[in-house]
Amino acid sequence: MSQPVDRAVQARRGMRHPLLFQQRFGEQNFWPALLLLALSAGLLIWHPASLDAYRTLVRLVALAAGLILVLTFTFRLRAYVQCRPDSLHMQLPLYHLDIPYVQITTVRPTDLFRLFPPAQLKWPEQRFLSSLFHETVVVIEMDDLPRSALWLRLWMSKYVLCPEKPGFVLAVRDWLAFRNELDEFRARQRRR
Repeated sequence: MSQPVDRAVQARRGMRHPLLFQQRFGEQNFWPALLLLALSAGLLIWHPASLDAYRTLVRLVALAAGLILVLTFTFRLRAYVQCRPDSLHMQLPLYHLDIPYVQITTVRPTDLFRLFPPAQLKWPEQRFLSSLFHETVVVIEMDDLPRSALWLRLWMSKYVLCPEKPGFVLAVRDWLAFRNELDEFRARQRRR
C-alpha cells in the first residue's frame, strides 16, 4: 500500500545522489581517526603508570577521534543532490542550496581531470582527487551563481564550483541517471 505513495513522492522529487567529493573526504579521514581512537582507547584501558600525567590528553584525543568518526559518517550521509519540482537541491553537510531550473543554461558531462588538470594541482589536492580523476562529472553552467562565489566557498569545496564559467561540478556515482533525471525535471518545468 505504501508503493503508490512512494511513487508519488518520487514523481515530485528525484532520487538523492550522494556527492563523491564528500564521500572521498570521509574515506580519507576515517582510517586515521579510527586508528587514533583505537590507540587512545587502548592506552586508557591498559593504563600504564608512565602515562598518568598524559591521561587527560589521551582522553581528549579519543574524544576528538570519536567526534571526527561521527562527523565524517554524518556528513557523508548529508551530502547529496536531488531534483525537485522547481529547482535542483544541493545539500551539503552544513549548508543547502536550491538552484532554480530557469537559471541553468547548460548541463554537460565531462571528466574531472579535464576541469582540474593534475599537473596544475598541488600534491595534497592531487592525492585527494586521485581516485576521482577518471570519474565523469556533471557540469551545470549558469549565467550567474545564486550566491557570491566567496560565500559559496565558505560552505563547499572548490571542486564543486566550476573553474571555467559560473556553475557547479557535481560528482555523483551514477552520473547518467542523474543527468537524465535533471533533464526530465527541467523539461517539466519548461512545460509548466
